Amino acid sequence: EAVADAELTVAGVRSRVDALVDTLRERARETELQRGMLPENLADLTAAGVFKLTLPKDHGGLEASITEINEIVAQISRGDPSTGWMVAIITAMNTWVGFVADEAAEEILATPDLRITGLIAPTGKAQPVDGGVQVSGVWMWNTAGKHSNWVALACMCASEDPAKGPTPIACLVPTSSVTVHDTWDASGMAGTATNKITAEDLFVPQSRVIPIPDLAAGTFVPRAKSDNPYYNRPAMNLFLGIQPATMLGIARGAMDVFLERLPGRAITYTSYADATQAPITHLQVAEAQYALEIAEMYTARIGALIDGACELGIPVSLDERVRTRAYLAQVTRYSRECVTTLYHASGASAIQNSVPIQRYFRDAHALSLHALQQPTSAQELYGRHLLGLEPNTTLL
Repeated sequence: EAVADAELTVAGVRSRVDALVDTLRERARETELQRGMLPENLADLTAAGVFKLTLPKDHGGLEASITEINEIVAQISRGDPSTGWMVAIITAMNTWVGFVADEAAEEILATPDLRITGLIAPTGKAQPVDGGVQVSGVWMWNTAGKHSNWVALACMCASEDPAKGPTPIACLVPTSSVTVHDTWDASGMAGTATNKITAEDLFVPQSRVIPIPDLAAGTFVPRAKSDNPYYNRPAMNLFLGIQPATMLGIARGAMDVFLERLPGRAITYTSYADATQAPITHLQVAEAQYALEIAEMYTARIGALIDGACELGIPVSLDERVRTRAYLAQVTRYSRECVTTLYHASGASAIQNSVPIQRYFRDAHALSLHALQQPTSAQELYGRHLLGLEPNTTLL
């Protein structure tokens, strides 16, 4: 049963999510087979208030901190990584209602059970027209798009001045105005509905257009939220800040199912009738737990960096933005190490679809390939920064 806005608290959302972890895990195989969020998961998470975590308080939202969000999304991912990743995307994108002009914000916030998704690669084309832009294009990898009611389309917008080149912009449009193509069929993170979407000659009013450089810098048009630090931050930094939760949840989930399955299992073709008595098991569990705890610590550091700046009402520095991206990569690295160690300790029977750890293993390795999570790229970025060089990316 849904909680009334007046009674909704972050602690309450966390408590209801904690109670759903086992249920989400039981449904995770079906999530993969359906290649998207199950209706019952969507209903349960909506009723729990999850999709209000980053919405404005004056519209029934919670404006939850990154630290609070990451703990909740990690718990969802602990049960079902695909569902957790979709929640992470929607939670990050829902902040955009605080970035747009007031006219657009009111229009979007009037949507019941608001869920926004989007893409930042400007593969669409926009042409200025009276009152806004006309948009057409193809966008790949729209995670959870079919479960959203609004979507942000990134485009290159032609300039009215022939001497200037095109400008990257993001356009918020109703999901009902685009075509969602059923294209997602993957070996890992299989249930994330990361489909292709297309649009043709779609009019977008100027109030729902945000220049991507403004999103990157955290500078927006004058609006009701202009004095609220929560909605005056670089959008990419917020997005990166919420990303570690899914990988962390995958590692927690893998530890759960490994320890649950371990008692009474032998190590095949050895004298160990009980794997819990074998030194190799002790070493593997300790190694995995160390990696999990390191991932927890880096996740906490990300929350402290971003939440600290917000609480003080000061901009996130370039150093903090680079560190967020770098620490995210370390969450990815150590979460993956944790899961891999446990999977390798699980025996050949663990390859069966009925054994949950194989899903955590596939999902950890799939998500670690995401361009923003990939450890080596972030390590190079961090090294450049430490040596006083300019970042080799704007996605900070």
